[in-house]
Amino acid sequence: MAFEELFLDREERERLALYGDLRDAPNRQMNIATAAMARGESYRQLRRQMAKVAEDLHAIDPGAPPLLRRGDGNMTAPPSISRVRYRIFLFRRSLPGKLLVKTLMQPDLTLPILLEETGFSRAAFFRRISVLRGYLRQKGVTINLTPLALVGAEPRIRQVYRQLLWQLVDADNPLFADILPQSRQLVQALQDAGLVERDFSVKQLRFSANINLYRLQADHAIVNTLNFSELKPLPALPEKLPDVFAHLPPEVAKAEMLYLYLGQWRIPRLHTEQQFEAAGIVGYHAAHNTLAWQTVAKIRADLSRHLIGISSAITTDLALAGNLLKILISEQIFPDGAYIDLAKTAHPMRAFYPRLDKAIKAFFAREAPTNHALEEIIDGFYQLLWPFMTESAVADKLKVALDPLMPQPLYETVRLNLIHPAFIRLVTIHQHPDFVISAQALAPGEESIVPGIPVFYLASERFESWSALYQELFLRSRQQLHQ
Repeated sequence: MAFEELFLDREERERLALYGDLRDAPNRQMNIATAAMARGESYRQLRRQMAKVAEDLHAIDPGAPPLLRRGDGNMTAPPSISRVRYRIFLFRRSLPGKLLVKTLMQPDLTLPILLEETGFSRAAFFRRISVLRGYLRQKGVTINLTPLALVGAEPRIRQVYRQLLWQLVDADNPLFADILPQSRQLVQALQDAGLVERDFSVKQLRFSANINLYRLQADHAIVNTLNFSELKPLPALPEKLPDVFAHLPPEVAKAEMLYLYLGQWRIPRLHTEQQFEAAGIVGYHAAHNTLAWQTVAKIRADLSRHLIGISSAITTDLALAGNLLKILISEQIFPDGAYIDLAKTAHPMRAFYPRLDKAIKAFFAREAPTNHALEEIIDGFYQLLWPFMTESAVADKLKVALDPLMPQPLYETVRLNLIHPAFIRLVTIHQHPDFVISAQALAPGEESIVPGIPVFYLASERFESWSALYQELFLRSRQQLHQ
């Protein structure tokens, strides 16, 4: 499900799409009359819609150049307000967005208070949150009305808050007016204890710690909800508890620290080799011949022998084995399958390699390593295995260049993940690429990396961004087929 559908109503989605078209137009400028004709709308309709967008943009940045000028038939997007920034503004202002933030930060919130603050009627409230309620129901979470709160298994609730509220984060305008000082102290304590993954965003970790501490303040602890005994090898926790947990029973504090560590550890590193970390995971599970290791060893051997068009590297790639293990171990830790939502990114990819999809499903139908969240396991395996598919219907490979100004670790990470797919040929920016990957969006007025060549700006800490990159590469290679 697209987050726009979850947070925004139809009219808001139309405004966001219109502003996206404007941002993509040459010089970020469109003639209203010409655009109205192309869209099959009247000049007055489009002008009225753009006036609403202009009000939103002024609320975001009163100092930005106006979108519309009196007597001018053109509209010009201000350079400082990207489509992403506008989307976050709309998400935050939406009723679902406000509901999520307030139920987290105000445990005593009631429906009458929220209706009074937002100006919605009771009927409009239920109409506007219907998509959110359906989404939460799929996660095993419901919305309680007295008081207003999310109800369900604590791991699921925290997962929902972390996943959905992260969509409201703007680097220049934090979601929480002030990150709790205790969150910063907690993350620092984890760093001192070596419990922060090297490639994990500290900003994301503080964000997660903030959510967890708000839940703790509302008397919702994670202790006794997860099977941490399955987290092997188990990290060493600090002997002295962080000050923020000093008032808690030791078992509660330790569970909270393990949960913050688990939130980093369990995310598949689709975009990094992580050989050192993977060696520790694979070494432990191979030495103990755990059920998870047996499953990983079987599927790698099975696919390499019977699936046409997959790289033999799947049997030797250490990072792949470690990531597959993480998915299986995580499903043992979370008895209700509270993993990350891979379906939204895995599902669009299924049509790209249907044979891989069928092979993974057939394998698990035979082996059935667990009865919990089997679909989530299959989604995760598909995401990790498809870059190893080597078949290609494209004779002229898609020439992809990496921005040489990318940080060296990220540059090498991207390169490593694009050497397997046969439809990609890595070139330099001087070898006439079809597509460029960068990590830094251009500043207003800055010259493009390769003039006239599309650029994908990779948000390296976002799981969704890597999946979107893979999809974009595949779609562009298929477009070449019909040129």
